[in-house]
Amino acid sequence: MHKRLSNSTPSHREQWLALLENQGVGLPRALSVVEVPGGLVQATIGEPPGQISLDGAPGSVLMFNISPVQGLRQTREGRSFVSNMLHGEMTLMPRGVPSQWSWNSACDRLDVIVYPDVFGNTCKLDVVDRHVFRNSEMEAICRRLYQKLTLCRMPEQLYVESQLMRLAALLLRHHSTAAQADRIPPSGGLTRHQARRVLDYIESNLGGQLTLTELAGIADLSLHHFARMFKRTIGVAPYRYVLERRVERAKEMLRTARGSLVDISLAVGFDSQSHFTSAFGRMVGATPTEFQGFSRKRRR
Repeated sequence: MHKRLSNSTPSHREQWLALLENQGVGLPRALSVVEVPGGLVQATIGEPPGQISLDGAPGSVLMFNISPVQGLRQTREGRSFVSNMLHGEMTLMPRGVPSQWSWNSACDRLDVIVYPDVFGNTCKLDVVDRHVFRNSEMEAICRRLYQKLTLCRMPEQLYVESQLMRLAALLLRHHSTAAQADRIPPSGGLTRHQARRVLDYIESNLGGQLTLTELAGIADLSLHHFARMFKRTIGVAPYRYVLERRVERAKEMLRTARGSLVDISLAVGFDSQSHFTSAFGRMVGATPTEFQGFSRKRRR
């Protein structure tokens, strides 16, 4: 079940649904999976109560509970843990560890698998075993990921990659077996040459599906180091910067009235008009239609 996937093998989503059926658990009301180079994120709505046995995963497994209260039994390496898992609590399991799970009510949750090479060649991520715990920073990231996966048909890969890297950094810092030296983030930012190449590339490709992987490759850095060094140099995270540039490009198009809102949203890289409208409203303080109306009045 938990294997890196080639194009010829069933997707993780297909494998998970098949596993549920094979082990007598009904299908969830909704299941969304996004796979990125550093791991994968899976959002489940309404998975029926049941029990399953899992092979060891190829990466660290974080399960974040969205249900109000989830009666859960976890068993791994000969040890069992029974709890009423509260909304916002999570459990963490090292890679390669087989496990058994049973739950007594319909389950809403976020599952994240983070591969050990998520940081490139700088260090390997191996986490400690934790049954039930809370972490406010990780909780905020998991909530955003769950919302994005359940509301968007095709969440933007750059966003998912960025959030996965933030989770991986927190796992490395607070819940890993890494040596202390491996937990120290890089102290510098991007060179002027690296920054110019990355920013030029973003500007030339705003209408496409930019990914953290390709931006890190342009800077010749690992994903983890690139994300940190970009923010230290530019002042905001890569996804936020791309979002700001897309909104600015959209404002230019709205001022000159080129195309419909649907055309503009797609031209600047948003996956839907609703995503464009919500992001534009948050950052500008007005809807695209309102902004266009204000711009026309100024030109009179």
